[in-house]
Amino acid sequence: MVCIRYRPRQPRASPVWQILHDHAAKVPGLSPEAAAAIAAFLDCGDLHAGFTRLHCPDCGHEFLCPFSCKQRGLCASCHQRRTLIEGAFIADEICAPVPHRHLVLTIPRLIRNTFKFNRALLGELHHAAHSAIATWLRQRTGQAEGQPGLVVAVQTFGDFLFRHPHVHVLAAAGVFSPSGDFHLAPPGGWQELAELWRHTVLRRLRDAGALTDWQIAKLKNWRHSGFSVDAGEAPLAADDAAGRRRLAEYLLRAPFSLEKITYNPAAGSVLYRSERHWRTKRNFEVFSASQFIAALLDQIPPKGVPQVRYYGWYSNRSRGLRQRTAGAAAGKIHPPPARPRRRRTAWRELIQQVWGANPLKCPLCSGLLQPIAVVETRAEIAAVLAPLGLARPHERPFALGPPRPEVAVLIDAATGECHALDPPDFPPGLPYPKPRDEPIRFRAEVMEPGEDFDQTGFELPAAPQVAPADSGQGELFGDEFSQSDAPDGEPVFWSASGGQAFPDDDFVQADAAERV
Repeated sequence: MVCIRYRPRQPRASPVWQILHDHAAKVPGLSPEAAAAIAAFLDCGDLHAGFTRLHCPDCGHEFLCPFSCKQRGLCASCHQRRTLIEGAFIADEICAPVPHRHLVLTIPRLIRNTFKFNRALLGELHHAAHSAIATWLRQRTGQAEGQPGLVVAVQTFGDFLFRHPHVHVLAAAGVFSPSGDFHLAPPGGWQELAELWRHTVLRRLRDAGALTDWQIAKLKNWRHSGFSVDAGEAPLAADDAAGRRRLAEYLLRAPFSLEKITYNPAAGSVLYRSERHWRTKRNFEVFSASQFIAALLDQIPPKGVPQVRYYGWYSNRSRGLRQRTAGAAAGKIHPPPARPRRRRTAWRELIQQVWGANPLKCPLCSGLLQPIAVVETRAEIAAVLAPLGLARPHERPFALGPPRPEVAVLIDAATGECHALDPPDFPPGLPYPKPRDEPIRFRAEVMEPGEDFDQTGFELPAAPQVAPADSGQGELFGDEFSQSDAPDGEPVFWSASGGQAFPDDDFVQADAAERV
């Protein structure tokens, strides 16, 4: 019997959190938006910034779930949640079941700084990609009135957080006629698309006042233009919904990877590892903390600016018109009702999708935790955290990584003989962070003499630590002993019916009359 137990992330173990906590105040010239984003990120996952109380109706235990910052770009956890939700929406609701291609369109280094000082020009890259691809697909298919299906995302980061504005496109490999028929484009023609992309970008930047005529003439005279199109090897099959979802998530990915970052607090430096760069000829880059923060903040998309835009057959207008047309064809006299708001995938469903563990499953009795209160004010937060010994700053914990597998161990209560199953391999293909190299956790299942096997089981507890009388810790909900802070910042559990409280790694489940 193998089970995966959910273990919440520890935000303060993130090197990005530590870098911003130690050095953000030393960075001069931070904009109010950047300062607000950093402050919100530093409070993400912190119990002192508010939390939800979850209660198990079966055994009476409770759990504190802290609030998240819900930001793009800066918080890897919250950004990944957006990525999973939006990626599923694109693959399941936006994209039609037709072949698709992943196109990457780049621009020369000479004009990349143009977008640094005027981020509104990034929208011109969205429109230029749509214009160039639409013209190219209509010529390739011979459908002058055909509509492409495009999901366009602009990314501003390269391998080492260098400024590198470029466009990723999830494009239908053809066009849709006004009647809805799909016409597949023949392969090839990438050089023609690159030339269309080049001239479209230069024209739009000239019209926006970002480039002058002499600068455009100089760029057109280059032997190697610096504009390129990468279309991959082959399109995705029409029935490859999982492939479309992976591509959609790639379009929306965060600008950095926590696995690539190594922070040296003593030296105040950051080592960022990646693939070998063609220009620097090395696979790492060393930043000072201030340089890393500046590079990181430079990649955060402005608030309210969409990261992804939909064009042609996939645009909001086209989808709305098709919905109304379908309602009229069904004989409805009145227009169809407004489309309900997009359903947001629940936090619990995302955790189960990624890690295969239910975060609302009570670790003591396997019941379902239910929210009972939202704690937001300082007085309420202190009233709950102080008796638990949590109303103080925590030291930085070590990163935990993903949930770990647990192996059942059969223990004969009469003889003490143990029968452990062979530890299984960790499930392959898990997203980052990779599992730690550490022993497998074991669950002990006690077999009483003459009794059937206990299916619930429990973990062997450590010796309970009784709080000293002069510790200043009060009682919470009638607990005999107050619960001290777990050394590694684990989630806080306690009994609401007078039982002994233990840290997360010392779960005990025995006779209900004695323990609960």
